[in-house]
Amino acid sequence: MNLLTLARYPFLPEASGYLRERQITLDALVNSAVFDQARHAGRRRVMDALVDGVIADQTAVTEADALVELLSYAVARIIVSCNPDEHLIQRYALAEAVTVQTRLEAENIDFVIDIAVFLGLDAVRDNATEASVHFADYLKHSSQMRSEEWKLVNQELDSGRISLTKPRLARLLQHAIRERIESELPLPVNDGIIEAFRNSIDLVREEVERRKAKFEKESYGKVSFLRLPPCMKKLMAMMKAGENVPHVGRFALTSFLHTIGMSNDEIVAVFSSSPDFKEQLARYQIDHITGKSSGVEYLPPECATMKTQGVCFDPDFLCKKKWLHHPLNYYRVKGKKREKPEEKKTEAETISSAE
Repeated sequence: MNLLTLARYPFLPEASGYLRERQITLDALVNSAVFDQARHAGRRRVMDALVDGVIADQTAVTEADALVELLSYAVARIIVSCNPDEHLIQRYALAEAVTVQTRLEAENIDFVIDIAVFLGLDAVRDNATEASVHFADYLKHSSQMRSEEWKLVNQELDSGRISLTKPRLARLLQHAIRERIESELPLPVNDGIIEAFRNSIDLVREEVERRKAKFEKESYGKVSFLRLPPCMKKLMAMMKAGENVPHVGRFALTSFLHTIGMSNDEIVAVFSSSPDFKEQLARYQIDHITGKSSGVEYLPPECATMKTQGVCFDPDFLCKKKWLHHPLNYYRVKGKKREKPEEKKTEAETISSAE
């Protein structure tokens, strides 16, 4: 596999093999002036993930360009590991996965199948434009996608296999890649590595804190269920109806309710309708997410993450605004003070003025 391809898909085992052949060591990557550009590129990669939710494509004209891009992936993983924040790890992994999905859509079907097989999927080629995967692999990687088109009952099953177009297979692989990257982080890092990347670590940490500060719970006022975004209303309704809510949904709901000002006891009460409710376990999980036991208060997932993880439900007109990227933004905008009756605007006008 050539270097340009490895730079685009740096999670492949051939990438680490290439670096070993070049005898590029971790010590050299961390400390040698030769790799200054790669270290800067790695920091850029993490910041792209945090700010934009996708890794910007860097045009690799020469092999030297491609090597820098390949090494930037290794550096990015180191920087993320020096900031072992759950929000950072999840956002970074998602950005890498979304970027790979876009790239795979431009590849030929055989290459996409090779990536699928590497990721552990039973995938084979059906024809020039389609592949098929075993239904168990399909179910594993599509179970969090809530739209009707992805439900297993709406797929044509042939001898236990499901046919997919290249874009749909690439979308399925997004989940597999995100899951793989998340599972590998954080990497073990020592004091020397942390000190070498101090500036990058501080920059990334500041951005993470800045993002969290946008959603300080003090800014939300009295808790109002009327202001909940559709995703949170749905998760609350599922809890109340005694439906099993996936782990990602429980995490999203807990962190959201905590951020808008609900106490841990009140959140436990919300969870009490769940069919598998165990108070001791629920309190342990809630105390961890809210920082009571862990010392880390987790930020609710963004809309993009909610969509990817299959817990974005029934988006309304406000959800579809281009500037609305987080359930907490929805809650905040819904809570804007009404004007005096004689000056009151319609809800649509109030939302428009916030754009």
